[in-house]
Amino acid sequence: MPRSFQEFGIQFIAYALFFVVIFFLSSAPAYHYLKPDQAEVKLAFKHTSQREQECHQRTSEELSKLPPNMRKPQDCPRKRAPIYIELLLDDHFLATRTFIPPGLSQDMASHIYAKFSLPAGRHKLTVRMRDRVRADGFDYVEEAMRDWIPGQGIQIGFDESKDKFVIN
Repeated sequence: MPRSFQEFGIQFIAYALFFVVIFFLSSAPAYHYLKPDQAEVKLAFKHTSQREQECHQRTSEELSKLPPNMRKPQDCPRKRAPIYIELLLDDHFLATRTFIPPGLSQDMASHIYAKFSLPAGRHKLTVRMRDRVRADGFDYVEEAMRDWIPGQGIQIGFDESKDKFVIN
């Protein structure tokens, strides 16, 4: 049965209304990710921490008790230390985070990702990381004095080949 002109007109109006709503919602209301006077810092990298315990050198007696296919001269536990990171802005704590290594034996590299808002302007940013088992002190420290403009994004990474933080 052929459709009438009236049915096509109603269908056209419904589609047009749908497209107008979609077009409006694609550009309004305006969404602002950060406040107008803020910048953002992203901490994003992958890092393998040190082992929790040192490798044990097996004696000849210990080796003789093991089956031939398991006679490695060293016994190295797999578990790795948690990674502890502090982020300071003008010598005031912005954040402290602890990242537990993933994996069944907690022996894999940790994927570090965190983001923080900070006020725009000239600030000193300090990043400190400890990747060994101990109560205090840090293995890696990086400081940067920068001017951050509103809406700017800064990424902090870690260069494994140079053993230092990279602030972009």
